[in-house]
Amino acid sequence: MPTPTATIANLTATGDVIIGPGALTTMVKGLPVACMGDAVAGPLCIAGVITMTTAINKLAKGRPTANIGSLVTGVSMLGFPVSTAVLVCPNVNVIV
Repeated sequence: MPTPTATIANLTATGDVIIGPGALTTMVKGLPVACMGDAVAGPLCIAGVITMTTAINKLAKGRPTANIGSLVTGVSMLGFPVSTAVLVCPNVNVIV
């Protein structure tokens, strides 16, 4: 099922922020599209990366684009593994 496209500055379920670099040449509402491999950081996940997405056939700069539900894995401030999902995407009219 298609879901909204994630961009830089969108939030995960734990309040962490997608920080990029994104696909700087592919913009949605003025922000670069987030892709697999982009960094995520915030209060829970200090060293996170978008590791899986359902939009594997939608590419930006040669990488699959991220969307709501894309999996983020990383490390917490205490060194424990963290897994969360992209949750807040205000781009509800841009579906992949």
